[in-house]
Amino acid sequence: MKRIKLLVFIGIIGWISYILLRTIIENALLINGGKCIAAVLINEQNRVRSHRATLLYEFKYNGNSYKGNSLEENLTKVGDSICVIYLESFPGINRPVKYFNKKTIICSCR
Repeated sequence: MKRIKLLVFIGIIGWISYILLRTIIENALLINGGKCIAAVLINEQNRVRSHRATLLYEFKYNGNSYKGNSLEENLTKVGDSICVIYLESFPGINRPVKYFNKKTIICSCR
């Protein structure tokens, strides 16, 4: 029984570490080698528990469509364009530019 509890504890700590490290690594890669592209706010929402709903964005790259959370709470802005940074080799890794410090990333699609 103690062994099972220990394995569960290690698994939970490992999963939390993975999530934290993944975000840190992805952000560093985006800041240092990301490309900017214009994305459009679409009529799909992301809602996490009791937080306000945010709009999703969509952009196309190499004939494929990619989506992400715009962090935009104003649901009347569907169809507006926002600037997104993505990795050319892994476009599924992307963030809206407003996710980062304004001085960190400068894009021409604004």
